[in-house]
Amino acid sequence: MTDNSLANERAIKAAGSTEELDRFLAEEQQHILKLTGKVLNRSITISDDEYSVALTAVSEAVRTYDGTKGDFWSYAAFVIKSREIDLYRKNEKTGEHEISVKPEVFGSDGIEDESDASMQRDINEKVAVFTDSGLKDEIEALREKLAEYDISYFDLVNCSPKAEKSKKACSEVLKAIFSPPPLIEEIITGKLLPVKKILERQKISRKLIDRHRKYLISASLILSGDYPEIAEYIPFDPRKDTETGND
Repeated sequence: MTDNSLANERAIKAAGSTEELDRFLAEEQQHILKLTGKVLNRSITISDDEYSVALTAVSEAVRTYDGTKGDFWSYAAFVIKSREIDLYRKNEKTGEHEISVKPEVFGSDGIEDESDASMQRDINEKVAVFTDSGLKDEIEALREKLAEYDISYFDLVNCSPKAEKSKKACSEVLKAIFSPPPLIEEIITGKLLPVKKILERQKISRKLIDRHRKYLISASLILSGDYPEIAEYIPFDPRKDTETGND
């Protein structure tokens, strides 16, 4: 049995009673601190507001965790992240007090090793737990749209670009898609990437396009559709370059 499987089983057991949950949270305090630090890209202590939010988020994750949907701590990480965003937005609106986490952190990796990077990609894609009603509406609408292309949010975890080189290449592909005449209509009507035309516009590896196909389709639909809040989480917007004529 892997360590992940053991952690998953402990989380499921913790959902059985308040006593088990309290024990789980106490035993995992350092883990929660470390995980929250990775989410926020900075160190935190148990005296920080962000830790209290994270503790509540982990409790929520325990109660709602489905063992068939992946590792518990990856799931807990995106619940933590969504709750920290809620806190930031609330404080930004009310001006009650400042917290040190900045909104741009939520779109960055800030994590070094591959296992942690995988966790971060989970966080970035599984934004469906955000409480903002406008964002929830967008997420549900996008979920239905992606289903038409046989794409789920979980698929995006595996096909999103990780390395800077891959991110730059994907940006170039999107630029090709939105350069005049735009190719987005072919994606919408044909339910696939017009790879041949993309390759005529940009010298990009076909292998890379195939590897990130679902991500590129999803990003194209987000940028061309009515998803303004979700679009903010895409780190590059090729439409701005094509509109201004910049390379």
